[in-house]
Amino acid sequence: MNIDVEGVEGCMGRQPVVSLEDRVPQLKERRKKRANRRLIFVVLLFVLLILIILYFQSPYSKIQTIEVEGSNLMQSNVIIDSSRINEGDSYWGTDANRAEESIMNLSEVKKAVVEKKFPTTLMIQIEEYKQVAYIRHDQQFIPLLENGASSLPVAANEISAHAPLLIGFPPEGMLENMTKQLAELPSEVQESISEIHYTPTETDQSHITAYMNDGFEVSALISTFADKMVHYPSIVSQLDPDVKGVIDLEVGSYFRAYETMGGAEEEESNEIETEG
Repeated sequence: MNIDVEGVEGCMGRQPVVSLEDRVPQLKERRKKRANRRLIFVVLLFVLLILIILYFQSPYSKIQTIEVEGSNLMQSNVIIDSSRINEGDSYWGTDANRAEESIMNLSEVKKAVVEKKFPTTLMIQIEEYKQVAYIRHDQQFIPLLENGASSLPVAANEISAHAPLLIGFPPEGMLENMTKQLAELPSEVQESISEIHYTPTETDQSHITAYMNDGFEVSALISTFADKMVHYPSIVSQLDPDVKGVIDLEVGSYFRAYETMGGAEEEESNEIETEG
């Protein structure tokens, strides 16, 4: 008998044949797993869409609180109104940059930053122009700012002791120049002034008289007020605090002490050294 060796070896090297009946259950199981995964994905996607819709319909997608920081001259409701944002507006639809631009239209505002704080809060932070003085109007006082603008009037019991009262100034020109001069002063000097009166003379229409909280009187010109008054602490340190009088800063720096003799007022003049 002849045996085909190559045929036998070929048969021995082949993989066992799996019948179709054995493969069908495996294919069904794989298809079932794929179908389940697809179903789970569709269900999760549907649930996510439902949650998103519910979120945007709920109060949690809207601004519920608006907070304002940094306001001293203005009331918070004025700033909020100027932002054009209201409680109940869409949190995601609110444009913070546009709100900042709207707030910057207020003459009192030097800088504005609007931030959304998740989930429902809007924070408005502002920096106001420094208040440098007041002018009186009827029974109210109008704050004047370092940029020359004016703020809303306040009652007498609301005025700050840190800013002087300007009296008798023309509404334009001189008043604006005076506020700019005050803005250049150090805060400690500005706060030491009680009142500034516009007292023009025949030779100089910009002459002013400042009444200080320490009892001294200053005679000066608007145009050089800041340059001269910056030395006020040094000038006062050279004077006897018990002897009051006029500190003349119009040209140089002179002190004229008041002496009351026989009902008449005499003046003693002394030149004062200033730094710089």
